[in-house]
Amino acid sequence: MSSKARVASFISASGGVGKTTLTILLAKWLLEKKLVSPIKLLLVDLDPTAGLSLSLMDEEEYEKRLSDGQTLVNLYRDYQRGVLSRKISDYARPAKHEGKELHVLVPGEELELVADELWRTGRPGPKFLEIMRNSGAYTLYDCVIFDSAPFFDTRYTVLSIYASERYVVVLRPSLVDSRRTLRMLKRLMEYAGDFGLSTADYLARFLGVINLARSGTIEADALLSLGFKGVSPSRGFNPLKPTRDERRTNLEISIDGLRKLISFSGHVLPLKAEISRLELKGLMKDKEISEGLDNMLNNIWAHVSGQP
Repeated sequence: MSSKARVASFISASGGVGKTTLTILLAKWLLEKKLVSPIKLLLVDLDPTAGLSLSLMDEEEYEKRLSDGQTLVNLYRDYQRGVLSRKISDYARPAKHEGKELHVLVPGEELELVADELWRTGRPGPKFLEIMRNSGAYTLYDCVIFDSAPFFDTRYTVLSIYASERYVVVLRPSLVDSRRTLRMLKRLMEYAGDFGLSTADYLARFLGVINLARSGTIEADALLSLGFKGVSPSRGFNPLKPTRDERRTNLEISIDGLRKLISFSGHVLPLKAEISRLELKGLMKDKEISEGLDNMLNNIWAHVSGQP
């Protein structure tokens, strides 16, 4: 993809990992840090359940976008009809949340049908990339962030992979999540050749992010022993002499296996109810949360920006 925009997708193997929350927090953080202008940042909701959109607007506002035809589905339909004079900015509108205006392209009610149609073309990823490119998404905006559906419906993850240049893989610190993530990555590795990349260069586009870590647990101990920051040790835990526990050992082995494939943010976000409220200013007043969140978002932005 040749464009001036920084384009990233948040993806996950499992649902409920906080992927949408991190997408929104990154967008707000970018505006707060003045790294991107509000009118140059676009969020694309690539989930048929509209989780990102409904987190940022009420039902009435969402319904108005549907009735006004300001959706990703309408963009696709107009493109198919040859209406090329309209650009993505005609469909994406700002949503105000916590005093910030975030430009959002909502999915629309028939995104599943659009995915079906794209798959029948035999080249869904390249076709979707073509639509996004011709819509002006990568020239009208400096940063485009896709929030996709979990990988149990692979289509939305695949579409976001083609439409982006960097991928943020969100997972919980659990054995099931880490194993699901490994299986997802192995499936996605099949697409490396489509981008003209070696497997190593393709996997360099992925950044792992561990979210929802509960301090003082075996899982937290496993993360600490692997060098992650942001969780407190459980009582009696000594990183130099870890206690023997099969669950923790298996988790360490599994996450370490993931780290041999892709890079990871060295900071972990704790399980905190405050984070899910998406109020960035309030979060930054809590020292424990603000330090971990700021470090993680810095890591994500460095990856998205292609910084070493």
